[in-house]
Order: sequence, then structure tokens, then C-alpha cells
Amino acid sequence: MNSNAEYWLAVTVYLVGSVLALWLWHKVVRPLPRPIAGMSWMILFALLLSPTVTEGANGQIAPAIIGLIFGVISKSRELILSSLLPMLLVLGLGFLIGFLIQRLRSMRPDIN
Repeated sequence: MNSNAEYWLAVTVYLVGSVLALWLWHKVVRPLPRPIAGMSWMILFALLLSPTVTEGANGQIAPAIIGLIFGVISKSRELILSSLLPMLLVLGLGFLIGFLIQRLRSMRPDIN
């Protein structure tokens, strides 16, 4: 099997698993208040789907959480920071988008 095909198969399986995990998390946090449920969903989204690029001759895109785990295990400060920054960026953008959506919902007239 071609290594490029194996890579895309692995990416597809990871994305489908992440979407499934996010959908299940949405079902779990449904009873919680809306802001807490949304923030916890966004944190899980940032952990699962923040991308980073692996180092080396065959560097490809990978989840940032994997780089963060390797950085913690190897005690590599540079790897920890380079993996944590994309997650924090995704988290910050997600919180900003969530804030704007909540703002728009509160400004919309309630039709009953």
C-alpha cells in the first residue's frame, strides 16, 4: 500500500473519530448550562483538532495534542510550546466566535 494512501486513511479515521467524540460530548453536556457546555465542547475541539506539523525529513500535519504529549514525556520545552500554541489559538478563536454568536442571538428579536 502506498504510504501517502496510508497517511490519508489515518487522517480520515482520526477526523471521523474526533467528530464522533465531539458529537458524543455534545450529548453528555446537554444538561449543563449553555455557556459551560459550549466552553467544554470548545476545549475538547481544540484538544482534538488543533493541527501542527511534525519535524523531520517527512514532516506532515498531525494533531497538536500528540506533540504536546511527546513534549511532556521528553521534557522538551520547545516541543511543548510549539504544540500548545496552536491549541491556544484554536481555543481563543473558538471562544471569540462563540461570544459573537451569543451576542447575535441576544440581539435578535424573540418571535413567539
